[in-house]
Amino acid sequence: MTLVIEVIAFSVLVFASSVSVIWYFRARRKMLKFIKEFTNELERELRPTDKEYVLLGYLVGYRARYKLEDGKRAYILLTTAPRYAFFYYPIARALKHEDRVTIMLELTGRIVLRELHAVKKEDTRTLNVLLRDLESQATKLSRTAVKTSKGDYEVFYEEPRDLDLISKIIDSRNKPIIKLSAYKNLNAVEVISKAELGSVNELLGSLRILTRNISKSASPQS
Repeated sequence: MTLVIEVIAFSVLVFASSVSVIWYFRARRKMLKFIKEFTNELERELRPTDKEYVLLGYLVGYRARYKLEDGKRAYILLTTAPRYAFFYYPIARALKHEDRVTIMLELTGRIVLRELHAVKKEDTRTLNVLLRDLESQATKLSRTAVKTSKGDYEVFYEEPRDLDLISKIIDSRNKPIIKLSAYKNLNAVEVISKAELGSVNELLGSLRILTRNISKSASPQS
């Protein structure tokens, strides 16, 4: 009886291993194709004159720094869910790990006037990172929950009128935004979202609207 159980266990292990190997190579091909196509989309939309990529690990994603035609600098963080890991991927999905992109634009010629941050309420990891980054500044900002058609958001703000701005931007998007921010100390705006092909133009549109409403021209004439 013991021998039968051992044979069955060994057969199951061999089968699972074979499936895992096949899964890995198929997922790997799809992930590499996605990373390449998404990167092409970023470069097509942002049109960098100079670019620098730093890989975070094989199939993990990368950090990128772009110098843009208008003098701005863009900072990109692309991370992918571990689809290649047959046994771990279900756990990653349960933990809500997904392909994610962060786009930060460092403004030139404009000055961010007010601090503003909106984070999807259910994304506690991103919220905790923001609180850590803000440190003591978080206690100086007003904080409230804002309901939108895409879910509830924790918003940190200086002026109440910016709550309507956040709702307007988030509600007008086809896909939910995870985080939308304007940083006075960095003079930058930032968006975090699920990374999907065809989404970059919309994400940049959100940053343009945010920039117009929360910054002013650095020109003395304005």
